[in-house]
Amino acid sequence: MDTEILLETIGKVGLIRLNRPDVYNALNDALMNQLGEALDALEANEAIGCVVITGSDKAFAS
Repeated sequence: MDTEILLETIGKVGLIRLNRPDVYNALNDALMNQLGEALDALEANEAIGCVVITGSDKAFAS
């Protein structure tokens, strides 16, 4: 299964990067499911103070 998002934490920040560069991060079911799972995991982590969702250099999402 491809990873439609990349998730990392930097201090108190949860960083979610959309990872479908070939289609300008077009939203699909897999991406949306992984995004929901990542948000749930970050919400459950009391050390996280904010979440940033970003795309690539070319596009946020299409």
